[in-house]
Amino acid sequence: MGRFYNKYQQIFYSTFFLILLTTVFANAQDFKVEGQCMQNPDCEADSTTFSDTLSTAIAWQWSFGEGGATDNRRIAQHSYLAPGQYNVTLTRTIRGGTTQTVSKVVQIGELPPAFQEWKTDTTICPGDTLILDPYPQGAPDGARYVWYPKGDTTQTLNVDSSGCYSVEVILPNGCKIQDRINVKICMEPSNQEGAKWFFGGNAGLDFSNNPPTPITDGKLNTPEGTSSIANSKGQLLFYSDGITVWNKNGDVMPCFEQPNCPPLKGSPNSTQSVLIVPQPTCKGCEYLFNVFTTSDINGEKLLTKSVVDMRRNNGLGAIIETNTVLQQPTTERIVSARNDRDSTYWVISHDYGTNKFRIFHATTGGLIESSAPELGMKHDSLGKAEGYMKFSSPDSATGQRRLAVIIPGPPKNYVELFSFNDSTGTLTYDKTVDLGAAPPTAYGIEFSPSGEKMYISFSGENGTSSYLKQYDLTLPDSLLTETAITIDSSANRKFGALQFGPDGRIYMAIEGSEYLAVIGEPEGNSLTGVEYERDAVSLGGKKSQLGLPNMVQDFTQESSGPGFEASGFCTNEPTTFEASPICDPIEDTYQWDFLGDGSFTAPSKEQKATYTYTKPGTYMVRMRATNKCKDTTIVQEVVIFETPPPINLGADKDTCGAFVPLDMGVQAEVYAWIHRGRVVGRQKTYNAVATGRYIAVAFNGPQGECFSADTIEITLRRPPAFSIGPDTTLCRDSSIVLTVQSDRWIEYNWSTGEDTKEITVGEAGSYFVIVKDRNDCYNSDTIQVGERPSPILNLLPEYAICIPDGQSVILDANGQGVQSYEWPHSGDTTRTVTVGAEGSYTVIAVNKEGCVAQQTTEVVDRCEPRFFIPDAFTPDGEGHNEILEIFGAYYTNFSIRIYNRWGEVIYASTNIEDRWDGTYKGLKVQPGAYPYVISYEALYYPERAPNVKRGSVMIIR
Repeated sequence: MGRFYNKYQQIFYSTFFLILLTTVFANAQDFKVEGQCMQNPDCEADSTTFSDTLSTAIAWQWSFGEGGATDNRRIAQHSYLAPGQYNVTLTRTIRGGTTQTVSKVVQIGELPPAFQEWKTDTTICPGDTLILDPYPQGAPDGARYVWYPKGDTTQTLNVDSSGCYSVEVILPNGCKIQDRINVKICMEPSNQEGAKWFFGGNAGLDFSNNPPTPITDGKLNTPEGTSSIANSKGQLLFYSDGITVWNKNGDVMPCFEQPNCPPLKGSPNSTQSVLIVPQPTCKGCEYLFNVFTTSDINGEKLLTKSVVDMRRNNGLGAIIETNTVLQQPTTERIVSARNDRDSTYWVISHDYGTNKFRIFHATTGGLIESSAPELGMKHDSLGKAEGYMKFSSPDSATGQRRLAVIIPGPPKNYVELFSFNDSTGTLTYDKTVDLGAAPPTAYGIEFSPSGEKMYISFSGENGTSSYLKQYDLTLPDSLLTETAITIDSSANRKFGALQFGPDGRIYMAIEGSEYLAVIGEPEGNSLTGVEYERDAVSLGGKKSQLGLPNMVQDFTQESSGPGFEASGFCTNEPTTFEASPICDPIEDTYQWDFLGDGSFTAPSKEQKATYTYTKPGTYMVRMRATNKCKDTTIVQEVVIFETPPPINLGADKDTCGAFVPLDMGVQAEVYAWIHRGRVVGRQKTYNAVATGRYIAVAFNGPQGECFSADTIEITLRRPPAFSIGPDTTLCRDSSIVLTVQSDRWIEYNWSTGEDTKEITVGEAGSYFVIVKDRNDCYNSDTIQVGERPSPILNLLPEYAICIPDGQSVILDANGQGVQSYEWPHSGDTTRTVTVGAEGSYTVIAVNKEGCVAQQTTEVVDRCEPRFFIPDAFTPDGEGHNEILEIFGAYYTNFSIRIYNRWGEVIYASTNIEDRWDGTYKGLKVQPGAYPYVISYEALYYPERAPNVKRGSVMIIR
């Protein structure tokens, strides 16, 4: 009876306790529990996730009922080491300061047994089949299977194509484990998750092709943010505008086991409305995808997360979680980057109204908020909340990468730069850059692959132009904006988002355009060097808007394939070649043709090889790689630069002089003289002016990696003073004498190459001389010879007069800048003189600078041809004026022709002494006028063309 009483007493108190709990917590909102299974020993990040669903809570204290474990985050995690029941308690603080406590008993289940003989990542040849089975020696009772990527539910799976394959084994208690294998097909491209782009007005690009080709059947039509994701082979999985999710067939993706699937919480007018990020799974493929959305800054300002499971719906995917609120209020910015060290993902957003970032970490244990650093400017206005946020590529050694945040105006545009560590998730502030007045409004941003160049687009509005600018981040902060290069500008086009493509180029959206603009060489240093084209890539008739796909930054990086790299490009030094596998881990053999002449080395399994080139030049190096699947030959151009010959500066020198002349004595592209740790000269020769060690280096090659060097110790004792004299001048077209005045110097070495005590120079310039005395002391001096202008004379070289005619001629000096003239033959001081005799005549001119010029001309006796031709004659037999007589002088090659009215020649002669008597063929011609043509050449001007003189003579009878 006592036991019976005690038993019911226990029941009574238990019931009373439950009633009490119900009373206390009746008005307290519950919390959500996911993953109620013990920790997988192989997956330390596996855990049970507890999420508070009360949006007004501001602080949390969790107790997990195992070993005093606690947490103080909204989304908390705990890994249970053993199966069983655990009492979990949440104490939350609500806005206003009140607290609530909620408890529930959580059942933690046992995991399935480990897989048996599971295969590691592998590569198969085209046509081969791989059989996957998690339990070839016997499966646990009641186990269910879900395979990725197509959701198969069989125990085994036959694989004949590349991709990630994983199987999740689920026990009746709901607990599960999984494992994956990455299968590659030899020589098939991989790492193409960013190959499919959907954006704008049903526009898209397929980067599986090179160049990218238009996708014209996309269902997405939105002005701004989009996101899309493909598998490693570049096959589309799904895409979204932040409201609707479309699968690879263009159908709206359904929710799993939920008939009415609500729209996502993104917005058409949100800059980065949506971002698709894989959710890592412990040993599983990336079949879960977090779909983050940001709403319009003019609306709810929500950051939400939905989840897509690509194993569902026969591999077409289904939404298994919708619109979980992560933060409110938030801006329109969200970015992601992959940590290649552990294959996890970082996601960063920014709160509205503050300077607080939210850093989320997607690990195999789920999505957690790892930190919320407060850095940089406050995003406390609607305008400041709209610009793009972007990651750069990571540094391969440190895992550090840049994070840029565009903060638009008005009144000013800014970009803030931060440094992010992939391994730790630590964000640190770098700098704020003032981009100038807004409008135009800063909008898109992107980095070159090295992270050294930053590109920003500015959208024109209110009458301002749009701009695309490049900023060189290697320059000091003070020069960053001053040296920015304007790549493009437009008064009537609105520039939008910038996005790095899988082909290594940067693309820019232009609102309403049927093309995307392209920066072909993002590392370029000039307007032409970046190879920019506005209408570069056709969208196949579809139109771009402002947005481009928002992706995990690493998904748009260029992928690599089989090939080889070379290092060391100098003659007479080993050049090292390293091949990359055709299809790792299948074993390859390699053969090398280093000279491009078809002579291959013997096959070897070693990936590295060396060759020493003896001559510079361009070599087409061939690497033949062979394995059980493929036999391929890769050809690459390798440029070898000549290593300069050895430099010999001679023995160390102890000398007396102002300097010691040094000469490397070799030909090279670049020279450097180094003294006391700094470069003091960049020519082949150098004058050492101080005691110490000098290093001479001669470089060839674009990076100066081919070099020769030598050192010399100089001890320099000071010589006696020496000077050529003060700087001087000479008149143009004249000369002066430079003289070493002192007799103590016995050797001379002028810069002109002369070795005399004095030299004559006829040009302005700098002249120096090195002198040596009898004590072997050297010194030198330099003199600057300037130039004074000489007067300019324009006297003709020759004048002609006809002396028999008593002619004279005026000689005109026609000078410029002349102060006075002198004609030595006459003593005249005028600009012109008149002469009547042949001979040489000289004029001398002096200008105000005292410079003298003279010119000489020749006066020659040369008369012009002349003729006397009568107008008429009277061949009437009366004895007067019976014949036509022509008189001439100073001519040669004379001829005359006389014509009748019908153009017939009736008289012709080449002798001026011949006379015409007015007859033709013995008969007298009729009275009248008869035309004539006389041809002749000038006797004193044989260079002239023949002259022709026309006229007529009248016959009177």
